[in-house]
Amino acid sequence: MVYLLKNTAAQLLYLQIQEGELLLSNFYTDYLLELTNEQTLEKLYCIPILVASNERYTTIEISTNANNPTAASLLINYPARFSYRVFGQNSSTNLDPTDNVVVGVIEKGYLIMQDLTTPYFTDPNLTIPSDIAYNG
Repeated sequence: MVYLLKNTAAQLLYLQIQEGELLLSNFYTDYLLELTNEQTLEKLYCIPILVASNERYTTIEISTNANNPTAASLLINYPARFSYRVFGQNSSTNLDPTDNVVVGVIEKGYLIMQDLTTPYFTDPNLTIPSDIAYNG
């Protein structure tokens, strides 16, 4: 599960993209990130910035405070749950997952867009007795 903040610039995602690349036996110059809102089914696309990559994980960067998908930025100013798919591609401008430059899906999962003002849980109010009852 990936967690991001709504309306925030330069956020890092740590993904295991290398495993998908090994399955497709390809090297990609760029990636295409597809976010699907689980409630409205709206699809958002952006080309994330590749920050670092090694055998264990890949670090990509996106922003959620502006609508510029080719510059790794989406305007998301509401908390929501998304499913995400990362496509391998060799284009820095393509936002269409059905285009010929897209090789295939190399990772998928769920992403939670958080709002720090919304509580996600409440602490229970437990009543613990101070006496020990023994029926023996």
